[in-house]
Amino acid sequence: MPSMLSEKHAALAIKILALLLAAALSFFVAATKLPESNFVKGSLESVEDSSNTVMKFSAATLATSLAISALPDDFATPLADSLADMNTYFVAILVVLFLEKILIQYGIKAAFTILVPLACLVGILFIATKRDILKSLAIRLCVLGLAVAFVVPCSTHITNIVASDLTAYVNDTIEETEDGSEKLNEAMDGSTEDKTIFEKLSDLFQTAVHGIADLMRHFQNTIRRCMNSIAILILTNCLMPLLTFFVLKWILGELFQIVIPMPPIRSTGRRRRPGPEAGPKPDSQLVSIGEKTP
Repeated sequence: MPSMLSEKHAALAIKILALLLAAALSFFVAATKLPESNFVKGSLESVEDSSNTVMKFSAATLATSLAISALPDDFATPLADSLADMNTYFVAILVVLFLEKILIQYGIKAAFTILVPLACLVGILFIATKRDILKSLAIRLCVLGLAVAFVVPCSTHITNIVASDLTAYVNDTIEETEDGSEKLNEAMDGSTEDKTIFEKLSDLFQTAVHGIADLMRHFQNTIRRCMNSIAILILTNCLMPLLTFFVLKWILGELFQIVIPMPPIRSTGRRRRPGPEAGPKPDSQLVSIGEKTP
């Protein structure tokens, strides 16, 4: 009997020491080494590149909007307003990218210095108290820490692999928008007064721009490409990290097999009255046939 108790205590001590070692490795090794790895640095560079792309795109649409609004007779003012309104989406995308940058810079350290060691501490309390709620809490803290640490780096690398063609489309749209604003500004330059603005635009765009309709069609196509590019930016920079978070959380949850303890169900119904099958009544309650009660 004493040997069995000693083996049980030794197993518990090994589990506690393993959790303490995991907490120490998380705090002193993972929290310092992982942010310096090429995997995380590459993810941070990808987020920086995306931020620069969005700001460049915003500047291109604003420049084109100003150039269009400067055309005579204000016939293209609605197009200029449409391009200017796109900056609302750019601001929202930049906010998401800024949050992703914060998660990369500080989320990994917070996960491995706070969440994972805290999960190990709760696991030790579970070993000491054998309360299932502490086990569930420890696993949830560990899953949350790993998800916070790896969601953005994984999403950026997945995006770079899957959406390379979409990124090229966005860059082509930015170049086309910038080129259009430069040609508009050059066409409105007064250095050559012998040509109309449409003749200048026809020469600059190397296409037939004979009137308002041709110019409107050109910039309507530019707006369509800009809207498609904005949708691509929202997909790659906003939806992909969110989707990666849920997928990674699901994978970790399946890996750790989280079981949520349910409280016992208490019966609130009324007690059933005894029926005839409950047995004979006591003799004191039986009244024979024909006997009168006093």
